Amino acid sequence: MFNKNLKRELAELREDAAINQQIKNSLYREMMVLELDPQGRIQHANELFISEMGYRREDLMGRPLDGFFSQQFRSEPNYSRLKTAMQRAEHVSGAYRLVRADGQEAWLRSIWQPIKGSDGTLHHFTLCATNLTRTIETSREHESVINALLRSTAVIEFDLGGHVITANQRFLDGMGYRLEQIKGKHHRMFCEREEAESAAYRDFWASLNRGEYIADRFKRIDAHGRTVWLEASYNPVHDAYGKLYKVIKFATVITDQVNRELAVAEAATIAYDTSHHTDLSAQRGAQVVQQTVDVMHRIAQQMQEASDGIEALDKQSQLISAILKTISGIADQTNLLALNAAIEAARAGDQGRGFAVVADEVRQLAARTSKAAEEIVGVVQKNQDLAQAAVHSMSSSRDQAEQGLEFANQAGAVIVEIQDGAQRVVSAVGQFASQLKN
Repeated sequence: MFNKNLKRELAELREDAAINQQIKNSLYREMMVLELDPQGRIQHANELFISEMGYRREDLMGRPLDGFFSQQFRSEPNYSRLKTAMQRAEHVSGAYRLVRADGQEAWLRSIWQPIKGSDGTLHHFTLCATNLTRTIETSREHESVINALLRSTAVIEFDLGGHVITANQRFLDGMGYRLEQIKGKHHRMFCEREEAESAAYRDFWASLNRGEYIADRFKRIDAHGRTVWLEASYNPVHDAYGKLYKVIKFATVITDQVNRELAVAEAATIAYDTSHHTDLSAQRGAQVVQQTVDVMHRIAQQMQEASDGIEALDKQSQLISAILKTISGIADQTNLLALNAAIEAARAGDQGRGFAVVADEVRQLAARTSKAAEEIVGVVQKNQDLAQAAVHSMSSSRDQAEQGLEFANQAGAVIVEIQDGAQRVVSAVGQFASQLKN
């Protein structure tokens, strides 16, 4: 009976030993393993530890593991806890930083197990570890990015119903709230009432619940009822199983920027209106100048026609003067003949007395004719002088009118250029104002 019990116990111990050996073999294959003597000197290192840390086996054997810890790690609480546990031969675990052969740090998630004999004496330490360097560095990079984002960006989280879960201080400062004032409240508290009651607002949350990303400029209302403009994105978040469970909003307050843009847009609108009025004024100016050109052109034509008429009148006056000279010559001849007739009548005596009377009348008539002709010649000469003066004056006025017409044409060309420039300004300012409004 006794032998049977011993055999059974031996069989059980062998089975337990076989199981333990399988577990050990598995750990040695899948994990980085070190064995240290009670003083902490390396007695064994498996292949995974050697390959991960980059050392040769002879560089490890017999060296204290303490020499492989980074200088920075030695000042951390984890190092102190590890040293205390080893001194007490106690189990300890944690994340530890060791230095690789290339000088880079490696993060090892380690389990330190003291192996004791049946009498409780420490035989050695076994270190089983996994290399978390890439995981921890990636996690720290992500953490650094998130921290930088939280420092520079307003962040708020909502459940799928739109209720506030939490918000960072930058969001709270930007909107003028404390966290307890908004936690659990609905997103609509930040919106104008008209927007919150609109179909577009319901569609907005429906899109987020479908996992759709939304980014835009949003007009919001702060705790004091003032308008706040946000450049924001609403980001649906899924859990490890792909289930949507919340929405995170990242935002930047751009109120000052939007106000400046609105001011510029208003100024652009004013500039557009001014340019448009300038264009209309230029058009009216062009019309007035063109009308002035037409009137001056007609005046120049009329002055030319009047000048031509006066020149024709001058020519007629010259003809009249010539005729009057002829009449005056005839009168002189008649007067001479009458004088000769009077002389002959005197010679004839009484027989020529009647003829003498007639001759005297003819002489007086010739004298009056000559005098009248001289007076007419004087009047015609004065008219001729006046006509020549008028022709000269009208010729000068015509030259000035033509010069004025040339200036008016030049002014019209300048007005047209101004109008073209004003139209281009109107077009450019109109496009600029339209872009700002959009």
